[in-house]
Amino acid sequence: MKLYLLFPALMSGPARILLHALRHRRLPAPRRSLVVPGTAQYDGRPSKQFAARLDHALLLWRGGRAEHIYTLGGRMPGDRFTEAHAGSEYLISRGVPEEAVTEIPEGNDTRGSYAALTRHHDPGTTLIVTDPHHALRAELLARQAGIDALASPTRTSPTRFPGKSWWLTLSHEAGGLMVVDVSRAFGRGNADRLEELLRGLQAGLRPSRRARHEKLAADKLD
Repeated sequence: MKLYLLFPALMSGPARILLHALRHRRLPAPRRSLVVPGTAQYDGRPSKQFAARLDHALLLWRGGRAEHIYTLGGRMPGDRFTEAHAGSEYLISRGVPEEAVTEIPEGNDTRGSYAALTRHHDPGTTLIVTDPHHALRAELLARQAGIDALASPTRTSPTRFPGKSWWLTLSHEAGGLMVVDVSRAFGRGNADRLEELLRGLQAGLRPSRRARHEKLAADKLD
């Protein structure tokens, strides 16, 4: 793989991410299910970022946009609860019937969680409920997994421009989008090598991410 071919993708990534989120701000037409990818939770309590995704899923469910909600995500070493369980408990405590929520407590990244979902269920036409910066990559990965998906980004994400977290998540998603592009153009093997490189760089800049990266690397070996 010639690295210089990645330059256009790297430069265009942030613009594609932001435009996609802007285009999908309107409430979508009904689909069969809502899928909420997990993110950080603290002893069963969703982080502000995760809660924003779940609140948006509640808005869509109450508005009749879908009949069923899937919450995704496994657990990191030391966690008592999975992200999927934290998400389902949050929704049920706010009035969603238990039978309308299904936990998929596997996977520690978006691709792994989708793989677990499709092994056990057919979500049908789906709305992927996630953060604005994550929406494009989440939608593309869902389609790669064989899910008929559209993204519906939350409007209440705590990550706001021009805060530091806004720039960090945008750069993270630009890197992730580049991995998706490489996978489509050059194959999964090259994408995996690029992903490993980017995770190494991120761990150097944000040591708090190192444990998650080590878990993801271990999952690949299982």
